[in-house]
This record gives sequence, C-alpha cells and structure tokens, in this order.
Amino acid sequence: MPREIVTLQLGNYSNYVGTHWWNIQEASFTYDSSAEPTEIDHDVMYREGQTNNGQTTFTPRMLLLDLKGTLKFMPEEGELYENNGSGNRTEDILNEIIWDRSKVEVITEKRAEMNEYQQDLSQPGQSGRKQDKDYDFKNSVKDWIDFSYSGYHPRSINIVNEYAHSKEENRFDTITNGMELWRKYDVQDEFTDKIRQYVEECDECQGFQVLFDCVDGFGGVAIKTLEYLQDEYGKSSLVFPVIPPATLNYKNADATMSASIRVINIALAFSELIECCSLFVPLSTMGRCWRDVDKPRSFPHISYEEANLYHTSALLATFLDTASLRYRMKNLSGESYLAGFCSDLSPYGRKMAAAGLSLPLPMHSSEDLIDFLDRSEKLFYTQLTPNAMIGTKYVVQSVVARGIPRSRLKRPPTSKSAQRQQRMAAYRCDSVSEMLQFYYQCQFHASMTHVMGCNASMDVMQPFPIDWFDSRVGPDGFLQEFDLGVKQNITSIPTHSLMQSSGDLSGTLDSLHREVSRIKLAKIPRFSEHGLEYENYRESLERLVEFKERYDDNYEI
Repeated sequence: MPREIVTLQLGNYSNYVGTHWWNIQEASFTYDSSAEPTEIDHDVMYREGQTNNGQTTFTPRMLLLDLKGTLKFMPEEGELYENNGSGNRTEDILNEIIWDRSKVEVITEKRAEMNEYQQDLSQPGQSGRKQDKDYDFKNSVKDWIDFSYSGYHPRSINIVNEYAHSKEENRFDTITNGMELWRKYDVQDEFTDKIRQYVEECDECQGFQVLFDCVDGFGGVAIKTLEYLQDEYGKSSLVFPVIPPATLNYKNADATMSASIRVINIALAFSELIECCSLFVPLSTMGRCWRDVDKPRSFPHISYEEANLYHTSALLATFLDTASLRYRMKNLSGESYLAGFCSDLSPYGRKMAAAGLSLPLPMHSSEDLIDFLDRSEKLFYTQLTPNAMIGTKYVVQSVVARGIPRSRLKRPPTSKSAQRQQRMAAYRCDSVSEMLQFYYQCQFHASMTHVMGCNASMDVMQPFPIDWFDSRVGPDGFLQEFDLGVKQNITSIPTHSLMQSSGDLSGTLDSLHREVSRIKLAKIPRFSEHGLEYENYRESLERLVEFKERYDDNYEI
C-alpha cells in the first residue's frame, strides 16, 4: 500500500544531516535480483523517475534549502538531469543571444574544484564506496556537497540567493529574517509549488518530515512552511529542529549577542512548533545548547570530533535512519504510519519528544540478546536532545532495534547452555521485539513502549565515517570479547534508537524559558527591524510556559 513521505531540509547543518541520511539509505539498496528482499520499503521516501534521455532514476522525495555559495561545483538542478547531456552550458547560453555576440562581454565564474571523493564519484564505473581508500573526510569536507553520494531530482535543490555563507558575518541570523524571506512571493510560490508537485505524484502521501536549523533564519522559513503544510494539506508533520555543535565565530560578531540571538531563535521556534506540527524532536550532539553550546555527548567505542559538522551530523543521521524504520518497514499496521506514530508520542498535547541512540549496540559478538539485557544494569542509550536526560518513569516511547537476528535471541531448549537462560522470565519471548518489550516493561515504571525490530543491520561504507570506531568493534558491528588493538573492516552496525515523551522534558522547557527570559529584546533591534513586535514576543514566551506545564506530573487535561 503506497504511503509516501515528503522530506524537507532547511538549513546548512540540516543538509549535513540529510546528506548522511540519504547516503546511509542508499548503502542498503540491493541491485541483485536473486538477493533476499529487504524489509525496508524504500518507496516511502524515494521516487522513481526518468531523465529526458530515458534513464531510470530513483531519487529522494526531498526538497532542501540553503544559502548561496553552498553548491560550489554542483549545478542547482543536480547532475542526473544536467543539460540533457548537451555539453557546455556557457555555450548554450550564448547561442540564445539574438544580438551581435561580438558586442557582448562574457564574464564566467570559474567552477569550484571537486574534492578527491567527488572526482572519483564522477568517473564512469566508480561507485565512490571504496573501503580501502582514505579520503580524509573529516578534514577535506568543507560543506555537505563534498560527501554527497546521492543523485537528486532537479526540483530538490533550492538556493536562497538573497543571502550567502560568509566568514565575515551572518546576515541570515534571526527567525524573523526567515519569516520575512518567506513573505517574498517568488520564494514562497516557487517552494510551495515544488512541494505540490511532489504531493501530486504520490498515490497516498501520509505526511512530511522536516529537518531545520533552529538557530538562525531557517527557523522562520520552517515555521512558515509548516503553517502552509498544515493549512494546505492537513497531514501529519514530524519535525526535527537541529542545533549545530558549535556556532561560527564571525569576525564582526559579538559572542554575547550571538548567544542571545540563538536562545531567542530556539525559544520562538519551539513556541511556534506547538501550534503547527504533529510532533517535534530537537536534536544535537551537545548536552547544552541554549546560551552555551558545550558538553558533547559521549558514545562508547566512537571517537568523534565534537565540533566537526561531518562527524556530528553522521550521528544524528544514524538516529534518523534507525528511528524512522518505525514507519518505513513493509507490511506495517496502522499505528506505525506517520499519523499514528506522532499521535502515540504526543499524549495530552505533549508535542515535544526526546531522542536517544545506541551506536554501536554494546552487545558482544558471542552473546545472545537475553544475556545482554540481563547484564545491562543501566540504559545503553546516549541522549541526543539538548538540555535533557532520558526519562525512566511515566514515559511513552518508540524503540527501534536493528541488526539482531532471531538466531541471536536465545539458546534453543535442546542446548545444554540454555539451562541458565531458561530460568529467566524473558526466555518465553519468541522475537527480538517481544523480548525488548518485556525488558522495557521491567525497566520503566508505568510506561508505554512500542518496540519494532529489523533484522538487517545498518550498512556502513564510505562516505560514512567508518574510521571513528575503536578496535573493540568487530566487522559485524558487535563488540569483540578481547581488544586485539587493530581496527576492523566494519561493514555493518547494529543500532538502537529511542524516541521518548516523558515528564522529564518539563525541566528542558523550563531551562529554555528561564534563559530566554533573562534577555532584553529591546537590546537586540535585529528582531524588531524584521517585524517582531514585543507583544507577539511576550505571547510566544507565555505559550512556552503553558506548554511546559503539560509535562508536569499534576497536569490536568
């Protein structure tokens, strides 16, 4: 049954995350007709098309938005459909000139050079997936386009030409900048028309996924886009506001002022999301992201650079790829559709949820799941929602476990080694999802947990940062009993994701409100200059307080 989803990526860091996400998905594509069919329905997020030359394409059903200067060597229409293979684009433009060409001065901008990875990817017969070549991505990647493996539809890439990435200053730094940009009808009409084209291609579009940078002007674009989607389509929208691990140190920027602008942007974005989306899950690899962006999250067996956008976005993309399996698997029931998923995680109007990821799952290569869970005295997730902790009581959560085959569940009854396991209550469970369900019922007081299992691990290959795993991680992603001191050639990784609504998020919202309340809006004229009135600002902060109260234990419906 068709159940397509349209994905929107708004902002530079969101496009880092999205690029990794599409790369991860395409790593799991199978082109061998004799191979076992995949459990994942790739048609949910991809569309089949055809170039003007008759070549069949399979591209993300996605629109992205970024600032001028991002694409470098990539044309805005992408490369799959570029020029219909006609050759020199400059010459094509000159051929359209109807006056004397000898009187026309032609100034062409030199096309930016590709990095080594993109050069290899552009060569015929090259997949760009070589595991034995070191592209030094963490140092060579300057923007998300440098490690993009996927091919995009011509309508996917959209560039804001009014603003450009600059090392000197950020002129697109407030949520009101984005709202003002949206009011320009050429921007609004062009973007919404492309959304409409995607939706009309769907047999049954179930809703939208939106990733957006909530620390700058893209927050305003996202809010206005979500209001449009709500009014025009009335479908479910799952939103991921993302916060980069570090803010850029612009030469002309004041650090205190920049931090205040960031806090206001986040607070206003959260306040507006309460009204215009089905569920939102803030994401960051940093523990604190209001006034201070610090305290990087720790992942055992992974050594990543805390301020590296290529590294940190890969962690967020891994979470998205795992968590979204809840509504991307084949033969799903109704509650696993996007609408049911969002509804399950937003009881009592609690539209904000928190995220957790286990990468890799700290399970030994020789042990069964029942033994791993028995020895796990504490939760094995790393929180990915800033200023939040994983709740342990009165929670509603969605758990996705991938990469644990049923053969690793427990020992068969006829096995001598099964005697100890048979004394455990969990031995009665006959599937990975059932055993994990039982585990969470024991771990979380008065909670509701939906568990989904996927047999396939997450395939990892370049340009994913496979070199950040330590030597304890084996080729199949499970932990080796002994550290041999030599890094393995890892091809797949078992992962777990957690998306959770709990009363603990009251503290997250309270800390954000306290931080933004300390800021005097009058001292930051950039917001009022672009249309923010003080009365509307005050109402937004009051809405944030009322929203926070929904997470209190004594909240009454």
